[in-house]
Amino acid sequence: MGTYLAGAADLLDPPDWQPPDRDPPLPHQIAPVFRRLWILEAGRGAGKTEACARYYARWMRQHPNYRGRIIAPTFGDAVEACIEGPSGLVEIDPDVRWRPSAPGGAKVSWPNGSEALVLGTPTKRDVERLRAGGNRHIDWWEEMAANTQLDRAWRQAALGLRLGDWPHSIASTTPRATAAYRKLRALDGVVLTHASMADNPHSNPEWREAMLADYGGTRIGRQELSGELVEDSDRALARREWIEAERVDHTPDGLVNQRAIGLDPGGEGSQALVQLASAIDRNLYVEHSQMVPGSATDFLRYAVALAKEAPHSMLVVEKNHGANYLVELLQHVMREAGADVPVKTVWASIGKRARAEPVGMKIEQRRIKWVGGHAKLEDEWCLTDWDEIGTDAEQSPHLADAMVWAATALTGSQTIGRETELAAVPFS
Repeated sequence: MGTYLAGAADLLDPPDWQPPDRDPPLPHQIAPVFRRLWILEAGRGAGKTEACARYYARWMRQHPNYRGRIIAPTFGDAVEACIEGPSGLVEIDPDVRWRPSAPGGAKVSWPNGSEALVLGTPTKRDVERLRAGGNRHIDWWEEMAANTQLDRAWRQAALGLRLGDWPHSIASTTPRATAAYRKLRALDGVVLTHASMADNPHSNPEWREAMLADYGGTRIGRQELSGELVEDSDRALARREWIEAERVDHTPDGLVNQRAIGLDPGGEGSQALVQLASAIDRNLYVEHSQMVPGSATDFLRYAVALAKEAPHSMLVVEKNHGANYLVELLQHVMREAGADVPVKTVWASIGKRARAEPVGMKIEQRRIKWVGGHAKLEDEWCLTDWDEIGTDAEQSPHLADAMVWAATALTGSQTIGRETELAAVPFS
């Protein structure tokens, strides 16, 4: 216990070493007194990575031959944020040596013999490397709440965090209301501190203004900018009152820039289509939504006919799950119809919630207007538990997915994954 109190005293009265040529630490970047784990929950740009990098470098300098770990959702995340980034250890401490190909794994080391193993834990197999890394004195968890293997990784790391008089962990993260993260932050010996984007006067003011303009007043903004742990009872991305408040009779005449018809081509009975219009008032208008029965050919014929009727239209086709054949089939359908409609194909490389959140944010910001009623589509946005969606086609929010494809094409967002260039599909 005596050694632990000495450690706590160090935190209350930090040693003289501070990173050279850096601004003094901000109040939220100074660690509190804690026993097991300090979590700095903070918004984007608050300086949370720098806070933990300063603490970690100072601790390793103080303790020769200490063994630590730096653990992130992926190895690339750890390198980019904690090692080579503008607030990483290489920038914070000029004496740090980065050895990406060291024996036993990638490591950072100090002249006094202290070193830290750098790990990502994207899969169960990667979590096993925590066992192979041996016993350690200190862990730094970067973006802890975003770690998809957090529960398993924390338990595995805890088994080896047992060297010295005070083995402990620190974490820098934007909070997320996952079950694993809520469980961990409630453990005994955990101390939480908090900071928002506004608490860092050194961040770019134009960037801050842009972020507030895009995300201010939304749940995503509360989480990503203010660093709040946002709890929702049903984890839906929209609410009925938001939609009802923006119900309109028609799309404004003469104000449409472009229309996009999003296609989510599941199996028969799960083929979804949503038509959106973007207007010069910067709003999106939901004009049409439908589950289209029949074959893939019937589905595409319906979509092409709709595109021909609606001026300034493009088709946006989701190509996952081996659906590349749809582009060839679409070419056939367009030749058959004598149509020349621009087509954009999308490949969703991230999860459903992650790609739907930007559109959910626009619903919350009242940037999406609902022309007439769209009962099933509205149900998907308001009732779907996006964190629990499985692979069963019946569970998938097909209409909401189609709306995401269309909205993303109209707003130019790159959040849903790899996309081809917008191009006309030839019909001759």
